[in-house]
Amino acid sequence: MERRDGGLPVDPVSGEQRRPSRADSLRLTRMPQIPRTPPPSPSGSGSAEAQGLSFSAPDAVRPERSRRRRWPWVAAGATLALAVPLSLLAAQRTGGRNPAEAAAPAPTVPTEQVASTPDPASAAPTKPPNGSAARPSAPAPSPSVSGRSSSVSGPPKPAATGRANPSGVNLALQGTATASASEGDPWRPANACDGDASTRWSSGFSDPQWIRVDLGRAWQISEVVLVWEHAYGAAYRVETSLDGKTWKRAYSTTTGAGGTVRIAAKTNARHVRMYGTKRSGIYGYSLIEFEIR
Repeated sequence: MERRDGGLPVDPVSGEQRRPSRADSLRLTRMPQIPRTPPPSPSGSGSAEAQGLSFSAPDAVRPERSRRRRWPWVAAGATLALAVPLSLLAAQRTGGRNPAEAAAPAPTVPTEQVASTPDPASAAPTKPPNGSAARPSAPAPSPSVSGRSSSVSGPPKPAATGRANPSGVNLALQGTATASASEGDPWRPANACDGDASTRWSSGFSDPQWIRVDLGRAWQISEVVLVWEHAYGAAYRVETSLDGKTWKRAYSTTTGAGGTVRIAAKTNARHVRMYGTKRSGIYGYSLIEFEIR
């Protein structure tokens, strides 16, 4: 549809001007014509038409969009360029080991916890609840049988029974005599147990002194006989024992007068001794015979 100077549209068939219809008005309103102006020349040498160049608005925006799209790829390339030398450096530090093994954490060893025991002496005493005073606990009752307390000790040891000596022989003749000391070799302890009245035992010149006879086994003895020489015991005692450690007194005196002394001693014994505590003079204890029957 053409227009004339009056601005009214001309009918193409009749060539007459006519008023614009409503459709023409809407079309002109909705679709305005936007003139395209070329960007100014940066060198100032002239317009874009003079240089034979034409630009449009979308073409001016394209370089900026292209730069935005290239930026992620540039960043990815830089990251990859840095990752390669870092990987090589890590491989050199691990000494050629497998990267998986080097990256794996070392296994943790479980720590053994040892519970500490508190020192009973350093432990603080605990207070009873409600502020009440502590009461001593009652002792545990001992085990009883039929209402009577029973001891835990084992059965009593049977008393040692000695061998009988019905004939009354001198058992010292077959025993072993020892003494605390001797005056010399002619006066040894064995001389008092040999049945010879011409030999004797003489002790050292001091108090106390003793002579003992080991019968070799337990015997049922009934008598001990002491035959003194001139140097006798003024105070002494006669003792018997089954083990040579625990002694039982059979006779004791502090008014000894020498001579022959017969001592009744009905007991079981293996060891018999005379233990002198006071001499009659300046010499030692001197026994001619020490008989055990």
